[in-house]
Order: sequence, then structure tokens, then C-alpha cells
Amino acid sequence: MKGQCKLCLKPNQELRKSHIIPEFMYQKLYDDNPKRYYTLKIGDNNSKRIEQKGIRENLLCNSCEGLLSEYENYASETIYAKNRKNEAVLKKANQNVTQTFFLYEFENFDYAKFKLFEMSLLWRLLISSKYETKKIDTHEEKLRQAILSKKPLKFFQYGCMLQTILYKKEQIAGGFILNPFFTKSNDVDFMHILIDGFMYTFSITDKQTLPNEITENYLQENGNMNIIGRLIFKDKSLFDKVFKAYEYYKNEINDFTK
Repeated sequence: MKGQCKLCLKPNQELRKSHIIPEFMYQKLYDDNPKRYYTLKIGDNNSKRIEQKGIRENLLCNSCEGLLSEYENYASETIYAKNRKNEAVLKKANQNVTQTFFLYEFENFDYAKFKLFEMSLLWRLLISSKYETKKIDTHEEKLRQAILSKKPLKFFQYGCMLQTILYKKEQIAGGFILNPFFTKSNDVDFMHILIDGFMYTFSITDKQTLPNEITENYLQENGNMNIIGRLIFKDKSLFDKVFKAYEYYKNEINDFTK
């Protein structure tokens, strides 16, 4: 299919079937046979859907697809430990006395590569017709220009807080994707998406207006980043979203709460 590339804006390009969520992030979602995974939609009509492949769309030309793959490869080798080339180092791990909250302090991230990965994921989710997200043209264009020019923005600009959502300690609530949903705090929109147990929470702002207790958990320009772990049963709002959207999930959840 030919058309205008959404990233470089060049017309009459052969457009690739680009993954909105990178393929490596589906690695633990697929059933063995047949190959499929589950997405959960939250809204007026909650629903679940079985997908045969990762959600794709004709977005990028071959050159721009290659550009984003560099950042995807870096992310896959750090937090997802693909090919055992994890360059980031876990410096410290803490937990509260009830073991309902965990803080993992990492260092040695390549700021440019991982920040551009986060930015590219947010940008694709915002512009994709496959997901219901807010239309925020100004932010979409700022992200596009920065990604295309390979210039990572400041840590507080479209920052991302990364969390692992757990059933219990060391047991991630994986196996499905919870489609993007929005909240608002400090007059800033936040977009959340849960992908196989990893919650990405993006602040949709390029201003340094959020309190330190939020931004200190973003990837920092010195390569440090905190990853937060929390139990799904201690987050009523998130629990309700998953529970309502995924009715047959009830029995599995009951097993963990006995």
C-alpha cells in the first residue's frame, strides 16, 4: 500500500504494516496453539477480544520503520531482557512491610535510546486509528519532530512512569493488553496502557509542572529509572477495569485471593 509516511511525511511511499505496540512486547501474550492473545477494552461497553497477531496499521515507510526498530531493540534488551543483553543494572530493591508496594531502582540506561522508545510508543498510540485515544495534535507533532530528528526530549516532557502490576510478589499480572485509558491530575492528562503486566503511564505535557514525587520515577537524563511494582488487588480502580472488561478472568482472580 502506498501513501504518506506518518513520521517523515514523505508522500507516495510504500507503507509497512507497522506494529502500534512493538512485536517484542507480545512475546508472552500469545497462546502456543493457535497463536492468539487477548485485548481488553474499557469504556461504555466493556469488552474482550481475541487477536491473531499484534495490531498493525499502514503507518511508516521502510526507512522510518528501521529508525524505530533501533529503539525497540534497545528496550527489548533492557527491561525485557531479550537475548540476555540487559545493559541496565538493578541498583536497589525495596518493599513496604506488607509487601504490597515494591520499588526497583535501576541505573545505566542509555537515556537517548530508551526515551525515544517511550516517545515512539506514545506517538504511535496517539495517532493510530486502532486505539481510542484523545486527539492531541500539538503534542503529536512535537513528538513526531523529535523522533524523526533523533532528539530525545527532556525527562519531564511526555515522561513515562513504568510499573509492574502483580498478583502477588514476583507474579506479574500478564497475559493480556488493557487498552489505553486516560486520567487527569495536576491539570495534566495521563494515558495508561497495561501490556502483559507492565503499566506505561505517560504524562501528556511538555511543561515542567508536575510534582517531584511523580517525575522522580521517570527515566532520568543520567540513566537512572525507578520501576514500581504494586499488587492489582490494592488498586481498586485498575482492578475494576480489568475485572469488568474480562468476565471470565473472575475464576483466576478468585484463586489468587483465597
